[in-house]
Amino acid sequence: MVIIAHPYTIYTFQVTATSDAKFKLVNRSFWVREANIHVTNNNAMYGDINTQNALLTTNDVLTFEDFDLNDLYFKNANAGDNTTITCVAVKMSKARMRDLGVSEE
Repeated sequence: MVIIAHPYTIYTFQVTATSDAKFKLVNRSFWVREANIHVTNNNAMYGDINTQNALLTTNDVLTFEDFDLNDLYFKNANAGDNTTITCVAVKMSKARMRDLGVSEE
């Protein structure tokens, strides 16, 4: 068996809605190279701080690249159906951040 060490750090975030208000997975800037976002129970809506109008249905997986996870918001698709969102993300390297012209806050 060959084990290959990768220079990446992988993080997992999980939040279950406790109300019908919008919510985030993180509370500060967190730049990711790639993220897979799963909804594990009850449909959700997602979008930016102002509008969450894209539908994410139970068992769907979304993949995003090169973005700040802090900019992504979720909310229950149906009132009272508290959704659970799980994100598995590869943290963006400092070199990639420099290439994209973003700063770590």
